[in-house]
Amino acid sequence: HLTVRQTCGLFDLSHMGEVEIRGPLALEFAQWVLTNDITQVAPGRVQYSLLCRETGGIIDDLLVYRHADRVTLAVNASNTAKDLEWLLKHASEPPYQGKVEIVNVGEERAILAVQGPGAPKVVESVGLDVLDLPYMAFRLLGQNGELMVSRTGYTGELGYELYMPAADAPQWWERFMALAEPMGLKPVGLGARDTLRLEMGYTLYGNDIDESTTPWEAGLGWAVKLDKEFIGRDALADTKGKNTRRLVGFMLQERGIARKGYPVHVDGQPVGEVTSGCMSPSLNRAIGLAYVDIDRAKTGTPIEIVIRRKAVAAQIAPLPFVPSRVKDTVS
Repeated sequence: HLTVRQTCGLFDLSHMGEVEIRGPLALEFAQWVLTNDITQVAPGRVQYSLLCRETGGIIDDLLVYRHADRVTLAVNASNTAKDLEWLLKHASEPPYQGKVEIVNVGEERAILAVQGPGAPKVVESVGLDVLDLPYMAFRLLGQNGELMVSRTGYTGELGYELYMPAADAPQWWERFMALAEPMGLKPVGLGARDTLRLEMGYTLYGNDIDESTTPWEAGLGWAVKLDKEFIGRDALADTKGKNTRRLVGFMLQERGIARKGYPVHVDGQPVGEVTSGCMSPSLNRAIGLAYVDIDRAKTGTPIEIVIRRKAVAAQIAPLPFVPSRVKDTVS
């Protein structure tokens, strides 16, 4: 965790799903199934978006890579089968039937991520010409564009993600370690990825968001564009501004670690529930995310987290818990 914050870490993210939307109506279909407006980004750019049910519940949150002729979706691993089923169902309906192809390319692909303030020097050391990439942009490299490199990540640090044929991943991993380990690069596991994202206040599907939560509750309304048509639009338009709870960050004032499912109280009365929690390695403080009643969601509000039947003092805290550096200038 601290390596990523201070120097640079190398992650294997090959468990993530990768789905492509192809065909003459690929862009129109992406507009219909996704909450954000993909037409607002140019080819070569990346956009955060959501898949929602007609009820407005979140099926998945994902990254959308816009190509000139297709769209690539980077989806949560545990949701890949569900996402595919949803996309295939709607691709078989008019006007998309026969004009949209949904392809699960993730089974043959691998993903590596280089994250941390040293990331530009690390990718440069292995010969990747991507230092001019702005945040949320990507480039296809290799003889046939088989290597997709994006300036994206889930850590809050300046970083890059590499999508590649699975067979090429071991060689790339070894190349990174051989050439960049002397610069401080270290392999980093998914446990640190979880604490890194939590320090940023980034949501994790299955913990902080799922089909029972809406973008409004989760603070993801910025990824919903109600001025276009998409699945779930009507429900989300009806519920905007009416949510009774809100996902917030909190920091414990006493010893203890808040875990998913722990009750949140104010003056001994239940007002919510923890969705994610950990000991922040950067702050050496216990932090977390929780859904709380909307009238208790203001920053600075004192709350209690019930840990093993004991009420532990905490406070609603602003997000992110540590400064984000994803948009730092590459030097």
